Amino acid sequence: MRSPWWLAPVVIFAVTRLVDVALIAHAAHAQVAIDGSLGIHAEEFKPAHPGYWAALTNWDGQWYETIARHGYPTSLPASGPVPQTAWAFYPLYPALVRAVMIVTPLDFAPAASLVSLAFAALAMVLIFRMVERRGGRFAAAMTVLALCVFPSAPILQTAYTEGLALFGIALLVRCLTRREYAGVWVALVLLALTRPIVVAAAPVIALHGVVHWRASSRRQRWTIGWLTGAAAVLVLLWPAVAGLVTGRPDAYFATQRAWDNQLSLQRSYLGWLFGGPDQGATITALLALLVLLVALVVPAGRGWPLELRLWAGIYAVYLALTLRPTSSIERYLLLAAVPWLPVTALAPAGARRWVRALAFAAVALVGIRLQVGWVGHYLIPSADSLLPP
Repeated sequence: MRSPWWLAPVVIFAVTRLVDVALIAHAAHAQVAIDGSLGIHAEEFKPAHPGYWAALTNWDGQWYETIARHGYPTSLPASGPVPQTAWAFYPLYPALVRAVMIVTPLDFAPAASLVSLAFAALAMVLIFRMVERRGGRFAAAMTVLALCVFPSAPILQTAYTEGLALFGIALLVRCLTRREYAGVWVALVLLALTRPIVVAAAPVIALHGVVHWRASSRRQRWTIGWLTGAAAVLVLLWPAVAGLVTGRPDAYFATQRAWDNQLSLQRSYLGWLFGGPDQGATITALLALLVLLVALVVPAGRGWPLELRLWAGIYAVYLALTLRPTSSIERYLLLAAVPWLPVTALAPAGARRWVRALAFAAVALVGIRLQVGWVGHYLIPSADSLLPP
C-alpha cells in the first residue's frame, strides 16, 4: 500500500525539526544573560544558559512577545526621531500567538513555536505537492529536505515570522499555478500583515499574467491586473495602520529608522557594490544571488513550477535592491522558497535507489553541519557573537 503523498514532507519536516531542537538546546548552554544591557530588547530577564524554550524567543522574538502580551503603543513623539518600538513588527504573527495563548494553557515560547511549526509544515506540504506534480516525488522530497536543512531553517521553530511568511509564499505560488485567484488575494493580505515583502509578488503576478495571456479570459486578465496593483499597494497597509493608530503618518518608517533600516538603493547590497564600506560582503552576497538565478533556469531547476522560480528570482533581486548588508541575509534568503541549487541534479531521473539515498543523506548532513554554525553564531547571543539572526 502506497503511503499518502503528504507523509513524505511531514516526516522530513518533523525529523529535521527534532534535529534542530537538539542543536538549539545544546547551543543555548553558551547563551549570555539578557537583561536589556547589551542593546537587545528584553521583554523579561533571561538568565545565562536559559534552555531550549527561552532560546526560541531570542532577538526579535522578544519584540513579538511584547506585542503578544501588551499590544502596540498608541502614541509616539509628534515629530523628530522615535525610539525602537513594536510598530516595526507586523501584527499577524503575534496575534495568532496571542490567540493560542488565550485558548490553551501555553506560555509565549511554546505557543509561538507551535504557530511557527504549524505554518512552516503547511508550507512544506504545499511546496512538495507543487514540485511533485512537475518534477516527481524525489525532486519534491529533495526540495523540501534542502529547505529544511537550509542554514537558517532553525528559525522555522522560533518566535519569528519565517514559518508564517513561507506559508503565505507557498499559498501564493500554489494559487497562481492553479489559477485560483481568490486564494491569491488571501495570500497577499497574509503577506502584507506578516512581513514587508508583499510588493515582490507584484512582478510575479504580472509575469504570470503575461505567460497565460492567451489562455486567459477577459475577466481573468482584469483580475490579474487588480492583483498586481494590490500587491504593490498592500505594502503600505501596515504603515497606514501605524499612522492612523499613533496619529503620526510616518510612524512605521520613523520606527524603522531607529534601527537604521531605511530602504534606499544607495544603502542596499547593490548600492554598496559601488562604494559601500564592506564591498567584500556585498560581492559575496551578489555572487550568491547570481548562483540562485542560474539555478532557476538550468534544466535541472525546471522541476520547480515557473511561478515558484519567478518568486525566488524576483524576491532575491528585491533583497539586493532594498536590503542593506546585514547578518540577517541568510534568514531572509530562506524565503526564496527554493534551494540555491537544484539538488536533484545529484541524483538525476533514472538513478539507482542507493544513489538517491546517498544524495539525500549528503544534503542532510551538509545542511545540518551548516545549521550548527548558524545557530551558534546568530540565534544564540553569546560572549563570542552578538550578531542577530
